[in-house]
Amino acid sequence: LIHPNKATMKVLLLFIAISSSLLCEAVSAFATNHSRRHRQLSLSSIFGSDGAAMKESASSMMTSSLADEYAIRTQSDRPNELRWDFIPINNFAEEQNNAGVGTLALKALNSCGHHMAQQERDTMIKKHSLQCEWSKSSANVWSINVGRTTKETDDGNDFPRELDCVLSRLMVQYALSKITTTNPDSEEEAQKGDDAILLHVTLPLPEGLGCQQISLSHENYDDCVRHLFTPLNSEYAQMELVDMVNNNGDVLGSLPRPYVHTFNILHRGIGMIVTNKSIFDTNSNDTGGKSSTPDVYVHQRTSTKRVFPSLYDMFVGGVSTSGEDATWTAAREVAEELGLKRALRVLEQGGDNNSLDNPLSNELFQCTICTSYNRCVVSMFAYTCDTSSETIKWQEEEVAWGGWVPYDVVEVAGKLSIDRLKEKGVWPGTGEDDYEDERVTNDESEAEMKELKSKYNIDEQQEQPWESWDFVPDGLLVWVAWLKWVEGNADIL
Repeated sequence: LIHPNKATMKVLLLFIAISSSLLCEAVSAFATNHSRRHRQLSLSSIFGSDGAAMKESASSMMTSSLADEYAIRTQSDRPNELRWDFIPINNFAEEQNNAGVGTLALKALNSCGHHMAQQERDTMIKKHSLQCEWSKSSANVWSINVGRTTKETDDGNDFPRELDCVLSRLMVQYALSKITTTNPDSEEEAQKGDDAILLHVTLPLPEGLGCQQISLSHENYDDCVRHLFTPLNSEYAQMELVDMVNNNGDVLGSLPRPYVHTFNILHRGIGMIVTNKSIFDTNSNDTGGKSSTPDVYVHQRTSTKRVFPSLYDMFVGGVSTSGEDATWTAAREVAEELGLKRALRVLEQGGDNNSLDNPLSNELFQCTICTSYNRCVVSMFAYTCDTSSETIKWQEEEVAWGGWVPYDVVEVAGKLSIDRLKEKGVWPGTGEDDYEDERVTNDESEAEMKELKSKYNIDEQQEQPWESWDFVPDGLLVWVAWLKWVEGNADIL
């Protein structure tokens, strides 16, 4: 661990003690640094160098996010104010449009994330709003208030109270970051310890509005978040923390991972293709074309998996923990899932993606994938496995089978899997727009697979026929983004 000094202690910890009828809680905060696999976990580093993901300018900046059935339009009109407007995602549906649930969520995310003309804004029915305001009451006392307004509708559906409670705590994190990063006096006073800053925080609790008293001193950012969420669910508050992000991938705040799944909140993660030779290998063969493409490591999930049992995946994937750099997430996930630890060792020894002995690429691109159960801004990487010195070792409870598969086989198998999802009406994307290969029909894909079996001397009675592989839908959405990225990079594959 890197030990903190007074100059770097900027992060807030909330130590909560519930008082009597007002549900007032006493909280203290201090800063520390994590290992080098994490960014320095101060509020300024979590939210950006200026203390926030949403950087104000002369005209307020509007961004967006997703949670539950809502697109969230985030906006800060004044220096000491933050507003989140909740708009039902179904508002963005069009008649006679076969857009899947993922495409609809992306449309809502992109539409809310920019400045709109008044006429366009009026067509968006705002269901609910959270408003966070903070002000300095006296020399060392601040007040933070989070209020809610709900528009009455004919459908009789109330806005989820628990979602209010969860997201209001992310808004408080934003306010705390602004107080400490835009008010030098507050930061200096907080570091004195004996003259700590006191904050009165009013925000939603399950039983109604509650009041918290917060004292700034020196604590750990993770503990700050955990104590904020303890009144909601003390068990969840001790679990892994992840970051909620906006449409730009900027962090809005941190929360316990179970809430991400409960409310399908937009968060950060990684995807990684593992190959047995570099995807950047452009050596030409005798005919002037590229040498053989690499094989891709494909695995099948066990039949006992709670989610997508027995389905296949052409990627390694995982969720970034709060403050964790995407490169570290990628190195950690491939080590945990496949036992490939070279990249992790390089990073732990102070190297980076540019080190000659690091098999992990730099981040290749980002894509946002949305399904009815997962919304994630995915950072994509490639890992080149040295099969002469590395051995893949998967977890038996996670993986039923794994092996190297020719890249062109994965292409056709992925196309056939997407076609089957479309035929069943459960593809989370749209129609042909998601897979720009209209020259290949389903029958032609099957014929192409037959040719590939002949090319690779595969018996027609193959135990696990390539053409029957059903891939995880999330992975297929990333695969579509991967193909588009490859198409735009002539030197790849």
